[in-house]
Amino acid sequence: MKTLLTLTLVLALAMTLGYGFAFADNGAPDAKKVYSLNIIGVSHDKDAAMDDNSGHRIFVPLEGKAKIELIEGDDFAVLDANGTDGPAQFQLPNPGLDPYVIGDKGSADTMSDYSVYVRPLGKPGGWATITTCAELLDDNQTFKDLLPGKYIKALNSECEYGGFASVEQVGQDITMRDKGPSKFQNVTAELLTIVFQVETDAGTVYVRVPIFDPIIEGEYWEYDNHGLKILQVRFYNNQTDVSLNDSSY
Repeated sequence: MKTLLTLTLVLALAMTLGYGFAFADNGAPDAKKVYSLNIIGVSHDKDAAMDDNSGHRIFVPLEGKAKIELIEGDDFAVLDANGTDGPAQFQLPNPGLDPYVIGDKGSADTMSDYSVYVRPLGKPGGWATITTCAELLDDNQTFKDLLPGKYIKALNSECEYGGFASVEQVGQDITMRDKGPSKFQNVTAELLTIVFQVETDAGTVYVRVPIFDPIIEGEYWEYDNHGLKILQVRFYNNQTDVSLNDSSY
């Protein structure tokens, strides 16, 4: 009985965190899928109007960068599918997370309300990177409730379309389209939060800030494509503990 109880608790914990062994063969979690989005690389720019909120796809250049603006809303929806003639727009709910200093999260809520998984599809050989970007409200009170020392400046690099780039991104190791079946991987932390490297008078620290938090604005995904035909993005109703990514800092 004790062994069975232990196994049950481990399984429940794995499903709650979004990691573990409760997954299908394709890497998708054993949870309800709430939305599916395809980011499609095209070799020629689209000129048709695509702002009618229909479809579960966004078009981006097959080679080069595109901006996918993130709009807060109650539901998931593509608001503008054309990322080849300017910014695309994607609406998604607030992930329900708190900002915190990595290494000292205190009572911050690090369990996301939903999780994001991606896998590459299409012709083998292509890959892409996705960086979550935003403007950081630039005043000495920005991190006043989080940092022991005075906030001086963010050390992050700038994104192509303005704002700061998270030091964390979805990279080639996740999106490379190899031969054979591809599997979903959890990218909740990379796509729903931004990690800032912050200089203070007490030293340099890292702060994880969720999208739609009041201390940032103008959130978007910088999609840098290197020949990837399709990136499938799925949103599930299981939770992910984004602090599991903190071991890199």
